[in-house]
Amino acid sequence: MNFYTLISNNTLKPKRWIYLIFLFTFLSSLFIILFNFIIDPYNITKYNLLDIKYKFARDDRTEKINYFKTINKVDNILIGSSRVYSINPKIVSDILGGTTDNFGVGTATVEDHLGIIKYLVKEKKVPKNIIIGVDFYTFNPQIPPNSYFLKNKELNFLSYSNYDENYISKLFSFDSFRASVKTLKVHLKNSQNKPRFDKNGWAGSYEDYSKRDTKLDLINTKKELLENIKSFLSNLNYSHIDKKRIQYYEEIRNICITNNIKLYIFNTPLHPILLQELELNLKTKQALKEFIQFMSTFENFKNLYYNKLIYKDIRNFHGTTHTSTNCGDIILKELFTEGFAHKN
Repeated sequence: MNFYTLISNNTLKPKRWIYLIFLFTFLSSLFIILFNFIIDPYNITKYNLLDIKYKFARDDRTEKINYFKTINKVDNILIGSSRVYSINPKIVSDILGGTTDNFGVGTATVEDHLGIIKYLVKEKKVPKNIIIGVDFYTFNPQIPPNSYFLKNKELNFLSYSNYDENYISKLFSFDSFRASVKTLKVHLKNSQNKPRFDKNGWAGSYEDYSKRDTKLDLINTKKELLENIKSFLSNLNYSHIDKKRIQYYEEIRNICITNNIKLYIFNTPLHPILLQELELNLKTKQALKEFIQFMSTFENFKNLYYNKLIYKDIRNFHGTTHTSTNCGDIILKELFTEGFAHKN
């Protein structure tokens, strides 16, 4: 008598159903744990049982923290959101000398900026120079800290900590499972796909700048803005810059002074269409003004809104949310005009 016959004859007792459900749940959980442990997409363990070259973790904060655990020091560090992905750390090294790493992480808020710096101080890996790309939206009091920041025990300095205490929770994570599946698929296919970041944390070039069609970019961008109008223009409720996040930046300033770190800050360029929309609204126009006024209190701050070199070519923006690699080069040129060593 097979399993389906038992069901049809109602001969399978309720207790057996419970046992079967419990067994299935246990075996499924065990499989996920073992699978995540073997693939280890976050590189948390010291093992690489399958000798996997490229891993694809969804949580770039954990990915970059684990990388920093393997290095002894860094001379220069780039901090910010995915908009900072476009900045090549090798060019920073050409300008400032020493080693450079890009610690840009997806949708980073001010809490990430301070958390990364606190982490480096705690680990005694204080850089000589810190370069931060600040997004306007990160000073919006309505924007909460990133959920991955809250889950990261190394970065989360807040009292309402919401991080995973141990690796067991990571082994159960569905995010880990998805990353493990993707990693294994690429590995088995011997794919030529490259990892999301290189050894210096750089995401690489978004596109071939020279081959992009300016008119097509404008058309696609307008479509994207229309499709995402609610999310992009939610900043229209942005009536002031958050005092708490101002305090966090004051703490960043004090940490840099105490540790003899030279701090460079720039506001990440907003797509011209989005910037125009924000300036048409009186509340966000005022908030933008307050934001620039506060950031201008830092000695080495560069205001890049409507920068001539950046805004003269729409190809410097990749969609409505990111900047191109060419834009990253221009940003460095504007920050370090006299020392810009890279040739375009």
